[in-house]
Amino acid sequence: MPRRVDKVAGLGAKARPVQINVRVPKEVHEALRVLVAATGQPANEIVLSALRNYLATDGHRAAVRSFAEQAMKQYAVALDKLKDL
Repeated sequence: MPRRVDKVAGLGAKARPVQINVRVPKEVHEALRVLVAATGQPANEIVLSALRNYLATDGHRAAVRSFAEQAMKQYAVALDKLKDL
């Protein structure tokens, strides 16, 4: 059974940070700048919070869906035999 994406990503842990670079469209960057100015939160905190939320919800669903699709392909013959039982 696969582990939850948020558990694998260590979302609850205080792990040593690593740097990544992400290219975003100009309008996304501008919206982030406006949010930073409006809230006073650092851009890093806003982006990290959004990424954590995605991994805990949509990312988890995508991982489960992908695992199920792979299992259905891998066990297609057995599943086909079981459908008539």
